[in-house]
Amino acid sequence: AGELLAVVATDALELGIDVGELDAAICVTFPGTVASLRQMWGRAGRRRRGLAVYVAGQDALDQFFCRHPDEFLGRPVEAAILDHGNEQIAARHLLAAAYELPLGPEDDEVFGPEWRQRAERLLAAGELRDLGGRIAPRRPEFVASRIALRSASADSVAVIERDSGEMLGLVEAERAFTTVHPGAVYLHLGRSYEVERLDVEERRAIVSRFDGDWYTRPKKETDIYVERLREQRQVAGVELNFGEVSVSEQVIAFQRVSIAEQEPIDIVGLELPEQSFVTQALWYVLPPALSGALPSDALLGSLHATEHGQIAVLPLLAMCDRWDIGGLSTNVHFQTGRATIFIYDGYPGGVGIAERGYREFERLLGDAERLIAECPCESGCPSCVQSPKCGNLNEPLHKAGALELMGMMLAASGSSPRSAAERRAA
Repeated sequence: AGELLAVVATDALELGIDVGELDAAICVTFPGTVASLRQMWGRAGRRRRGLAVYVAGQDALDQFFCRHPDEFLGRPVEAAILDHGNEQIAARHLLAAAYELPLGPEDDEVFGPEWRQRAERLLAAGELRDLGGRIAPRRPEFVASRIALRSASADSVAVIERDSGEMLGLVEAERAFTTVHPGAVYLHLGRSYEVERLDVEERRAIVSRFDGDWYTRPKKETDIYVERLREQRQVAGVELNFGEVSVSEQVIAFQRVSIAEQEPIDIVGLELPEQSFVTQALWYVLPPALSGALPSDALLGSLHATEHGQIAVLPLLAMCDRWDIGGLSTNVHFQTGRATIFIYDGYPGGVGIAERGYREFERLLGDAERLIAECPCESGCPSCVQSPKCGNLNEPLHKAGALELMGMMLAASGSSPRSAAERRAA
């Protein structure tokens, strides 16, 4: 046993560490959930009085908690989201369960009777085999090793350094077009690499060392088609819906941004295939009384900024981060015929994030309005309406219009937004 001065760790520290003498826990930037932050802070002061420190970044939630530090301890922790009905996830868990012990009638109690239909599909696909009434994997390999921890899909793209042939890392297949497209700057262990080639069929991206003074942001086009309406209700003066949607995304270009000036350099076009998946979404349709109250030239920017604000605070309700969520805002959607905002799960089949937003929409609306209203910037910044993952490169955005729109919605729900004087006093 020796003496320990300090421990520097990633957010894996929240899982626990067998060191009982830590006196202070310093968390640099918001870890994504209040539950995670409390776990990290709980590593210190276990045997005597301790100190918890939070160093905020410029992200929207960081700034939200800077203005409301009491919410760290006073706010309920986020809901853990689990959708055991997601077909992609459930099928892989069924394979893993069959590897541990062949499946039989008694498994109805564990997986529900619907496991039999999933097993039939896996039998037809050659993944499982029938052993006289018991269902087991066809291959003897360890099935769980093929299940991705960060994605609903097991597919990934290998990032390979051109000169050494070394594999630097893996990128989820569904994020490859936005992360390792040709020309992208890829960051690995503090070093920058430029993607020279993305081989979709071989599932690999070839990169080389990069010393330029810029980073890249992808630009993509997104279309949404409503497949099935599950639920609908009137709230906050809008028609709020929840159901299944088809999302089509295509990366069409990337923007190079100067590191020193944080200003765009240029936009380079790309020709990449379209990606489509079915997922869960909430969407709300604005009546003419709301959309017509905004200047026509500010409508789309107002919708876009509102969408960004709500996506930014949705992790306060569901255990996720904004990279798990997608969105689309349009002044006229071809199915609804009116101004519409969509917020959807970024994973095939959905995992329950958008559903949580639908159930708690009033809180989602209030938190988003508060986040944007309390930010001291004039026209929008990364701490309120700008998003690091926006496929439209954060254009157009209209902060004032978003506040006006959400103010009208809150008024329609009976919750009036605070005045500017009240916000300054807070």
